[in-house]
Amino acid sequence: MRVAPRFALCAITLAALAGTAAAQDSVSINAGGGNGLPGDALSAFGTGVSQRANYVVDLTPFSASWGTPLGVAPIIKSYKVAAARFNAVNGPSCISATTVSNPAAQATAFSRWQAAGGGVSPTDNNPALNTNVTLPAQRSGFGVALLDFEEQPSGASLALVNVLTGAQVMYDPAEPTRLFVTRVNAALNAGSGQLDGSQFGLGAVDAAGSVVFRADSFGSGAAAAALLVGDNIMRIRTPARTAGLNIINNNGATQPASLDWPLVRSTMTTSVPSAIPTDLAGRSVAITADFVGQLGVETSPGTVTFSGAHRPNSLDHRGGPSFAAQPLVAGSVGAGGVLSRSAAGGGRTDSMSLFALSFSGAVVASRTLTMPASISDACDAFSWPIAGGDFRQYDSQAVFRGGSGPVAVGRDAHGRGLAAALVYSGTSLATNNPINALAAARFDMNQPGQPASWTVVAWVDASGSDGKDILGDYGVDGAPGSGDAGEGDGVITGLDAPIGRVASFNELGTGLAGPSLSAPAFDSAGNAYFTASVALKKRTGSIVVDEFQTALLRGVYDPATFCYRLELVLATGQTFLGQNSARNWRVAWLGVADADSTSSAALWSGSVSSRAWNDADVSALPPNAPQHLGGLVASARIVYDTNNDGAFEDPTFPTGNAGSLDEAYNVVLYVGNVTPPAGCDSIDFNQDGLFPDNLDLEDFLSVFGGGPCSNDPNCGDIDFNNDGLFPDNADLEAFFSVFGGGPC
Repeated sequence: MRVAPRFALCAITLAALAGTAAAQDSVSINAGGGNGLPGDALSAFGTGVSQRANYVVDLTPFSASWGTPLGVAPIIKSYKVAAARFNAVNGPSCISATTVSNPAAQATAFSRWQAAGGGVSPTDNNPALNTNVTLPAQRSGFGVALLDFEEQPSGASLALVNVLTGAQVMYDPAEPTRLFVTRVNAALNAGSGQLDGSQFGLGAVDAAGSVVFRADSFGSGAAAAALLVGDNIMRIRTPARTAGLNIINNNGATQPASLDWPLVRSTMTTSVPSAIPTDLAGRSVAITADFVGQLGVETSPGTVTFSGAHRPNSLDHRGGPSFAAQPLVAGSVGAGGVLSRSAAGGGRTDSMSLFALSFSGAVVASRTLTMPASISDACDAFSWPIAGGDFRQYDSQAVFRGGSGPVAVGRDAHGRGLAAALVYSGTSLATNNPINALAAARFDMNQPGQPASWTVVAWVDASGSDGKDILGDYGVDGAPGSGDAGEGDGVITGLDAPIGRVASFNELGTGLAGPSLSAPAFDSAGNAYFTASVALKKRTGSIVVDEFQTALLRGVYDPATFCYRLELVLATGQTFLGQNSARNWRVAWLGVADADSTSSAALWSGSVSSRAWNDADVSALPPNAPQHLGGLVASARIVYDTNNDGAFEDPTFPTGNAGSLDEAYNVVLYVGNVTPPAGCDSIDFNQDGLFPDNLDLEDFLSVFGGGPCSNDPNCGDIDFNNDGLFPDNADLEAFFSVFGGGPC
């Protein structure tokens, strides 16, 4: 069912407000003074820095419930459109499937701040608090993209403004907590005070900054000549974007040099796209799915070819395609997946069709996996009640708005293929069914006759009042911070009780029903990430109670038993100290469901990089190691405790404190590895781009002795050999060895 864009916005807004409210890491100078408004989000219609901004985001280290070390930060704030809100409502966000080494940079100098009021806004931040930081000579890079929605008055009508943001993100592998971000206003569907000529759906991004999206004009209000005709797949190459507005309508783009238009005004309805990234194919290759069962692939630049080779032994497919940079057969660069319907399924979407793609997008192998009549969770022997249900998340706005896509595809360290998607229990056609499970299959693409194995990653049972256990190192009561036996001992079995469970979405008390789980996303080891409604144990006085929240979870893969055990990564209500804003911020909302279906702002398979962090060799690491995560993005809402009173009060929340000085933003949260690789840092100690030279030696010895560096604050740390001990003689010996061309 196709949903009018304005209704889609209302659904997303309602879901966000039900949690409360969620960015580059900054707070404003409070130019308004009455409460936290206007904030410091950049204007969608501004020029200059509003169109291109370069800044540093420093991750806040934290530990997931198993003790897994990770880092988190808000790396993109949604744009500001309406004066009464801090910024626009989040839609889907995505991350590139790959990370590339030493990518071409769109900038070399980046703003960094470490105090409240610092930031990139020319009017709502204090530029005197910023310093310029030079991009490191040795760097790795990936891409992030976000779609925002917001209503703005246009005469007697309302325009639903869509803003696409693309970002190139880079880091020095020796310093994984610091991200260098170039954010670009990739495209708009209307100018300030104008009616919209198009509507967008995201899509995919790669490390080269190519943002691929779907566009039509369903429900748009512009004059007929401006309304975008048909279904369209477009791509904005963000390095080609200048500092002016780039508005998309039937005339194309106001910055045409940045636009590729592979599918032009098609009469066939298509889904949001995915894409093979530039570093794998030599160009960005768009992939979409139409509504008559064909996969559309950009087999040559600007030409989309449709065929049914991707889904053997099936009647048709549902929803949009996924892509993962995990080759499942020889001659492929990656794999895709789409939900499909088997001939024997009675019209149910009972299958996942998986396909291997060459660099040109050609399907070189394919296989359809049909869900069995029952699936058991290998961890706890629970048989989840399919009861005639099927795979979903292609309902309502998701197939047109995104995210991308419902099917997670990957492989484990043994080269076995993995696929997973969300199942709704029972035969009801309701799009908000809260009785769900994430079903996963393991298969060999090279052995199409060999049956797949099936398991359940996470589930809510048929009663709607129980779900799979979440584990953690919180002791015998399962509640954090109580200091009881077993808490913090580094072991998550034995004395430790479950710390909570997956819960039905209607247990949250928001008035919404479900679904209760997002789509899954795999990392490089086959661990499954997803957002979910949860019941987490909290100690209140002398008793332990369940607190209902939404959370980001990781299903940790056990290759021996094909079993997933659940780890809590982060949850609403959790507080972090912003390393740049110098203010605490709290997670107020994470996307799972909207008013009638899966939220476009939930997690999707494109929300997690399918390669390991820094594209490193992680084959010797256990599956739970954080380096398997190449990076994760999640649409969220966060509230800054701007005045340090501990209250976290969003002044725009309908029943909140309208006079609060706190600030609340819709953002993209990045979660990633913060453990540097084994081995020594770069010999370019002062990061001036010249190495090895005597100034590197002089600066290292100066800092080693407690003195300054010639290129502060850009110099490396004194733990040169990354053994966690510093300063010690081993750091000095390692530096001299590497400086002279020897080993670390």
